[in-house]
Amino acid sequence: MSNFIHFGCWNNLNKGCLNNVMKLLNDRLNDRLKVDDKPTIDFLTIAGDNYYPKKQKVEGKKKKIIKPLLLEEGFAYLPTDIPIYMILGNHDLETNINIGEDNFFIDNLDNAVKTNVCSIIDYEHQSTNKNQKIEYNLFKEIMLENKTLIIMIDTSMYSVDADKYLSCYKFFLTDTTTLSEYNIENLREYQLDLIIKTIAKYGEGGIRNLILIGHHPIIGLKEKDENITHINDIIEFDKVLKEIYSILQDNVTYYYLCADVHLYQEGDIVIKIDDKTMNIKQYIVGTGGTELDKCPNKSEMEDVIENDRLTYTMTRCEETCGFLECINTSPVLEFSFNGVPTVGGKRKSKKKSKRKSKRKSKRKSRKSKRH
Repeated sequence: MSNFIHFGCWNNLNKGCLNNVMKLLNDRLNDRLKVDDKPTIDFLTIAGDNYYPKKQKVEGKKKKIIKPLLLEEGFAYLPTDIPIYMILGNHDLETNINIGEDNFFIDNLDNAVKTNVCSIIDYEHQSTNKNQKIEYNLFKEIMLENKTLIIMIDTSMYSVDADKYLSCYKFFLTDTTTLSEYNIENLREYQLDLIIKTIAKYGEGGIRNLILIGHHPIIGLKEKDENITHINDIIEFDKVLKEIYSILQDNVTYYYLCADVHLYQEGDIVIKIDDKTMNIKQYIVGTGGTELDKCPNKSEMEDVIENDRLTYTMTRCEETCGFLECINTSPVLEFSFNGVPTVGGKRKSKKKSKRKSKRKSKRKSRKSKRH
């Protein structure tokens, strides 16, 4: 195996562009069967947020309605003739935690989800079991040609909300250890041990490229309420990156593929490790079929974000639904983004035009002050 397609944040038939993305995806996969000049796609990697409940406000409180048939319909869009490797996002792990906290419902507001019941993962399991080519994993390794190793992991366990997801990991702990013996710290140790053993299996010189795939970005940028927001949800994951670097050093090229933020963004990350640095090329592909976030306006932001933790240079950003194609050629990997025309509602268009008007007003105000 050599080549694959990657995306996340996809199964939203309430809002978004799932239909268009899946049409483009299937067209691309059909091309591989009949067009000689296009590389073969061997599998898909899907980086979580595999379902989005319908949101409804009742008396000022947000309620989320899980519609099992709609969830299943979304999974039915996925192709059936190619292996699909799927991991978790934070939305997949959501549940009602506290007694009386009835934020989740099944089908309608009369059918509340019980406390600590992982309904979304349960329904996703039922949907994926109907397609034998979908593997729904907490951890997955894939060794490609040209000494390219993919390691797919869970990143929600490194987020600030990790504790509230703990009960939902029971679906993926297949060893003899009971969930009651796990907390977030030893769950992280369990995953790190899997990562280290996987790397050790291929030995010194056996890995040229390491592709890590998780749900959350190491760092990312988006615009919210006309402000540039830094995405720093999994700072604890830095410990894993440093452990990997301590083993492989600069003998491999590092890539990180993820989703979570609903846009396409490329960037260069430099992790500071004592007197050394770990260089990672990151691709955020949260564009699989839900509503999109807004890219930072490059004219209103610094090109480089630097702090004690890392340096991040955003090199590309698009507010477009689509997927990332990875072609494994020796000695380098080639990545290309395939986007579809964005189809948004009138309300979203109005908001966008208002933001543009505000920016124009601000620029005019700044110009008038300078003159």
